[in-house]
Amino acid sequence: MDGGAEGTQQPHLILAHKLFLLTHPDVQDIEKVQLKSDVLDSIKSDGMAPLYETLAASSVLELDQSLLDSMRASNEEELKKLDEKIADAEENLGESEVREAHLAKALYFIRISDKEKALEQLKLTEGKTVAVGQKMDLVFYTLQLAFFYMDFDLVSKSIDKAKKLFEEGGDWERKNRLKVYEGLYCMSTRNFKKAASLFLDSISTFTTYEIFPYETFIFYTVLTSIITLDRVSLKQKVVDAPEILTVLGKIPFLSEFLNSLYECQYKAFFSAFAGMAEQIKFDRYLNPHFRFYMREVRTVVYSQFLESYKSVTVDAMANAFGVSVDFIDQELSRFIAAGKLHCKIDKVAGVLETNRPDAKNALYQATIKQGDFLLNRIQKLSRVIDLSFQFWARASDIYTGYKVFQLRVSFVKDVKKQEEMWETQHELAAHKIYAMCSDLGGFFLKVAQILGKPDLAPAAWVRKLVTLCDQAPATPFDSIRLVLEKELGKSIDEVFESFDDKPLGSASIAQVHRARVKGDERDVVVKVQHPGVEKLMMTDIRNLQIFALYMQKTDIKFDLFSITKEMEKQIGYEFDFKREANAMEKIRRFLYDNNRKSPVLVPRVLPQLVTRRVLVMDYINGIPILRLGDEMAKRGINPRGRMAEAAKLNILSSLSKAYGQMILKSGFFHADPHPGNILICKGSEANYGQVKELPDHLRLGYANLIIAIADNNASLASQSFRELGIVTFAKCENEQQELLQLAKTMFDTKMPPGVSVLQPFSEDSSIKKISVEGFPEELFSVLRTVILLRGLSVGIGLNYSCAQQWKPIAEEALLASGRHSPGKKQKRRFSSLRRLYPRD
Repeated sequence: MDGGAEGTQQPHLILAHKLFLLTHPDVQDIEKVQLKSDVLDSIKSDGMAPLYETLAASSVLELDQSLLDSMRASNEEELKKLDEKIADAEENLGESEVREAHLAKALYFIRISDKEKALEQLKLTEGKTVAVGQKMDLVFYTLQLAFFYMDFDLVSKSIDKAKKLFEEGGDWERKNRLKVYEGLYCMSTRNFKKAASLFLDSISTFTTYEIFPYETFIFYTVLTSIITLDRVSLKQKVVDAPEILTVLGKIPFLSEFLNSLYECQYKAFFSAFAGMAEQIKFDRYLNPHFRFYMREVRTVVYSQFLESYKSVTVDAMANAFGVSVDFIDQELSRFIAAGKLHCKIDKVAGVLETNRPDAKNALYQATIKQGDFLLNRIQKLSRVIDLSFQFWARASDIYTGYKVFQLRVSFVKDVKKQEEMWETQHELAAHKIYAMCSDLGGFFLKVAQILGKPDLAPAAWVRKLVTLCDQAPATPFDSIRLVLEKELGKSIDEVFESFDDKPLGSASIAQVHRARVKGDERDVVVKVQHPGVEKLMMTDIRNLQIFALYMQKTDIKFDLFSITKEMEKQIGYEFDFKREANAMEKIRRFLYDNNRKSPVLVPRVLPQLVTRRVLVMDYINGIPILRLGDEMAKRGINPRGRMAEAAKLNILSSLSKAYGQMILKSGFFHADPHPGNILICKGSEANYGQVKELPDHLRLGYANLIIAIADNNASLASQSFRELGIVTFAKCENEQQELLQLAKTMFDTKMPPGVSVLQPFSEDSSIKKISVEGFPEELFSVLRTVILLRGLSVGIGLNYSCAQQWKPIAEEALLASGRHSPGKKQKRRFSSLRRLYPRD
């Protein structure tokens, strides 16, 4: 995606189209053999190891391990050369050369289809770019990458960014190119009217050959114009446009399709329509809207025919279109019932009578429709304002309640009486927090998950908040059906053999239904995003960020704002189910590659049924991890007996091992191991909504910290904090020991002897003695993962140290990087789970 001569389409986008056809159910098997060969040749040619790994994991291609290893080695060698060029440029050359060296690395990541690293490197290159034109070029690279992955959220954000850059300046040629990118985005997201307008504006200035040829551009322009322009505009801008006429005849059926419609030659139109349908079906941008577009074109042509008549016989209309009377009767019945056509059928007389509204009535109806739309927007806005007000009112009430109570309890000298008062206060606050999270929903259900940890929060909070983990209100099935059919481009009955309209569960972002895909005997889970939830959640997060800023300036000496910024980024990712599906496959492959038997099960994704808001995967039957004790009791096993303890140790060991490997060896890990996401079956299973990729310098810095915690090495812990970029300010004499204790509190799962609830913000805690003034946003996911694992272990009645278990993995990661050699006197590794999981 970094090259291609002027006037030629980017090879990566050609490859994307071939991949689309390779997974298309209507493409013949004999054609798929050639497509598979072409795809593999392209992958080998560019050394696209990340893409090959993903395609092999999703069974699109067969895995050749030696080929994958060869491409990985080639990638590593090339990246090493690029890093050397960057280092040389930074040391010996000027700013322009440094930028070019960074850009070369970004383009290499794009070339091998490593999306996340490409975006990270493009961002780094942007930081070294001054000229607006060059910044725009980086946006175009991002847009090409986004269209390769059909990541329309990234496309939208990049287009917005480009428009802001143009406010600073920008040349005419790049502005015209952006119109075509935006037009393609609008067409791909079913905004055909805006797409047609943008395409028509760009006809005479088209230079965007990197995303498609000029013939394809004209193809899209004609298709979008036909269903959005009136006859007069269609004649002026399309039918008689010289730029379109020069190309029209080169595209099969397009000339007949356009001209027969305009000239009212309906038999010829239907003939060309059938040929056009095939082209639209096999276009990767139009395919999701195939059924919608077919309906809209028929609406236009039927409306145009009826425009000339007050009444006409059904037989005459059937003859005009060259179809049977029954076909026209069924067609018109559907369109009339849907409000698409203004006519009625007299079955007895066999006559169609039009009942088009007059101009005044049409204006009245349009005004009513616009008014309804405006009212709907106002209602949504008022809901956002109301939720913000409710949050601030309730959060302030809870906060001031605790501040007043702290003053009141300070006058009581009896320790037992103080404990009783605290318990009462916690009970009162728990009810208020529960009510706030339950009423506001969305993001605040995630807040409840974080606050309701048995190792972190008062027992009263845990008892109340743990019930909210999977109790998000379900979206009515009619709304879910609309989301599903819009995303998949087909009706539920066309895709699924059976579909349970009652959800298995509902969470803050999505709900899941059990179903069975046609032609497949296995049950699947269909995860569908709640409509409209993204904007509401982002508003909630920003309210929390303001609250976090206030808290860190007054009560809690910890960089809470950076944590909420990372939460905003990670939760934003959760709304992209395509990203989640790719993450599942990447983690599955990593765990199987690094273990004889994967310690956790990752459900199989059905790639042809994944969109940004819908994810279909295997159904895996299991028990929620916090109900393990109840399930054991049902089976006659004492939940506190030796057999139960051994089972719990095995489960926790497998889960913790998987996380240690992901964080320390790969840096790409599942960052949301809360109880609602983990099932116990033949292997542990998790939900992969939140994943995080940790940069190598943080991954290896964290490996050092794990060793420091496991070895109780205060000096190494202090050094690791500096390496990780954790900025602290000490207010005590024994700084290093307190820093080690702080590291254990934040990054180890083991509870101190005799302690069942950590109180990180109590007066004698390490955070009160050492304030955390700067905390890298990217480390929050690691911190959250450890806290959630600790909550799980306490919840099932175990106390263990993840640092002790992960120490060998950390040493292996450092050794592989060339940064650490264990030496001859390396301490013997733990060989018994009993040493990792001592009894309290």
